[in-house]
Amino acid sequence: MPRQSLPIGTYGRITSKRQPNGSWRATTRYRDDDGITRPVHKFGPTKGQAEDILRKALTQRSGSRGRLITRDTKLTDLADLWLAEKVLQEGITEQSLDLYRMEINVSTDRRASKDTVKIKPALGALRIWEATTSRIDAYLKRIVLNGHREKARRQRVILSEMMSMAVRHDAIDRNPVREVADLPRKRQKPRAADLETLTELRAQLQAWVDGEPLDGAPAYTYGPKRNPRVLDVADVELGTGPRPGEALALRWSDVDLDSTPARITFSGTIIRIKGKGLIRQEWTKTDSGYRTVVLPQFVIDTLRRVKAEAVATELDLVFPNRDGGIWDPHNFNRLWRQARGEKFAWVTPKTFRKTVASLIAEQYGPQAAAQQLGHANDSVTKRHYIDQPTEAPDFTAALGNLAR
Repeated sequence: MPRQSLPIGTYGRITSKRQPNGSWRATTRYRDDDGITRPVHKFGPTKGQAEDILRKALTQRSGSRGRLITRDTKLTDLADLWLAEKVLQEGITEQSLDLYRMEINVSTDRRASKDTVKIKPALGALRIWEATTSRIDAYLKRIVLNGHREKARRQRVILSEMMSMAVRHDAIDRNPVREVADLPRKRQKPRAADLETLTELRAQLQAWVDGEPLDGAPAYTYGPKRNPRVLDVADVELGTGPRPGEALALRWSDVDLDSTPARITFSGTIIRIKGKGLIRQEWTKTDSGYRTVVLPQFVIDTLRRVKAEAVATELDLVFPNRDGGIWDPHNFNRLWRQARGEKFAWVTPKTFRKTVASLIAEQYGPQAAAQQLGHANDSVTKRHYIDQPTEAPDFTAALGNLAR
């Protein structure tokens, strides 16, 4: 009968033999990580000491296998190991890493709320084997019930990747987060702006630039004049459908007003990196976001005027801030809320993106709209951006029989 194979990382029966010089040799078989069983022996002045020395060597041999993660590893340590692995991942952005750290670690900012739910303080004391599906499911549902649906979704992604790492290290056999109940999405119908709304909105934006009082914004009386570039950014967004960060990242080197037809290329976006501030990221949110779009005449007119009024800056941005640097998206959004007033409180830069998608889809189809918006396919475009009902086929030939 063949000898039964040892499990990896274990050893067989220890045998000892007295040597001619009076010392003892303790011997056993050890199965290494490569699956090969090898003899291991150690010497000692006595039988007991030789066996003790051998057992110590075997323990060290087993410990050198590099198992940083076991079933008893705490989630706080697993989170650190997962983040360290993420840093080495090709293509990961600093913005994504900051987002992961923000959901895992307690903020050191004194202004941060102490009640904000973070993974480490909430789950960090659990060992991997204690992080069961039921515990994680209940934890995520509590976050949703407290009104933080997107936070729950982000933390589910992080926890799932952490537990996948534990599976890869043989700490557990399956990922408990995979069986967590689906987190409900907030159903929100895409709402585009019609031509009448856009005409009224544009008139209101111009009134705001001119210093007139609006609902939610008093009349201009003193201080820096209202920034007319808010209206210009809105025109470019309405005529091309970029993500807000893509519009503010547009450079004059991306603009070709002399070609026929005139076009611009969206090649980057504005992001904020912790410890570094605002930067122009040299790529868009997705690979499909790197795109060239043709310009309607009103956008051409806007960009020609902006270029004629522009002062050359090192960053070459079409829409810099007053100092020639990057226009902070938060500052732009603050001005936008003032300019749109209470009447158009529902209109955001994303509304323009939905308007572009809906108009293009109506005439050219959803795939064309997806290409304009920089989506890899039209599924996201149809679900979140196109404001039109699904059109059913003509079944009147069958339905007409109901009246006979």
